[in-house]
Amino acid sequence: MRSGTVAVIALLCGIVGCTMTKSASQPQAASQPEPEPLSTPVVMKTVPPSTPVPEGGAAIPTRPVKNPKSDVEKKAGKAVGPIVTFAGAARADGQGMPPSSKNAQGVPVYNSVVGSGFMIVVEGKPGISNLEVARSIYRYDPNDPMQRPDIQIEVNRPLGDGSAEVCDARRPKIGGIPAINPPSWADTQQISNTLNDMGCRFETFIESNASCTLEKSGDFSFLNAKESKVQFCMVVAKSWNFPEGETLVSVRLRDVEGNPGPVTTFIVDRRPPPTFVPRVLPTRTPTAPRRRP
Repeated sequence: MRSGTVAVIALLCGIVGCTMTKSASQPQAASQPEPEPLSTPVVMKTVPPSTPVPEGGAAIPTRPVKNPKSDVEKKAGKAVGPIVTFAGAARADGQGMPPSSKNAQGVPVYNSVVGSGFMIVVEGKPGISNLEVARSIYRYDPNDPMQRPDIQIEVNRPLGDGSAEVCDARRPKIGGIPAINPPSWADTQQISNTLNDMGCRFETFIESNASCTLEKSGDFSFLNAKESKVQFCMVVAKSWNFPEGETLVSVRLRDVEGNPGPVTTFIVDRRPPPTFVPRVLPTRTPTAPRRRP
């Protein structure tokens, strides 16, 4: 009986001892890290807006601001729109050519043998209004004579067949351009049609290094690169060639508010080359031989 009690006690001690040893051998649970204190927010200083400056230091050009005195000048009857910095002819390869002469009124005259195969070039810059030169070449409404292009150019003699169709500059139906004689800018549908018919044959160029004309070195350049801000070019095709004799060309430009500038004129003089007349030399008459006495 006593030995059985001892055995039970020993068994209980073994169980308790094993349990204590196992508990002692287990690692303690890792303590939770303390939360880091919140950092103080950094206040960034603001910088006032400014015009960005590209590499090289030159500021990006901005649009010109309207001259506050232009409305007064306009009411006084002045043409406050863009100034034509060049109006004349250039060769088909883009090389500029000086006028052949000037007439008694100082109007430049450009000679042409066949009346086509060259370019009409018009360039401009802001005028009294100081507003940008507008760039549209075609703004047509058959029922609104106020719809006109920003390059307004007309001739006092018909070009080609003088077709009254507006902008018939492409196949299958190609025609010429009617005349406005004497030159007029009146707000009539006929004049608006003619201005659109002429204007739609032009192209617009806004950068000198990507223009329709060349400088002597062969690089692209406006013909008046120092002053011009925009360029309009038209190739004179055979379908709207200039007639024989003198044709007066009148042109003006408008700014972005529709204000026209002063009118500039030049003349295209188509004259056939002089007829070559071969020189006829007198025939030699044979002389009788002299006899000796």
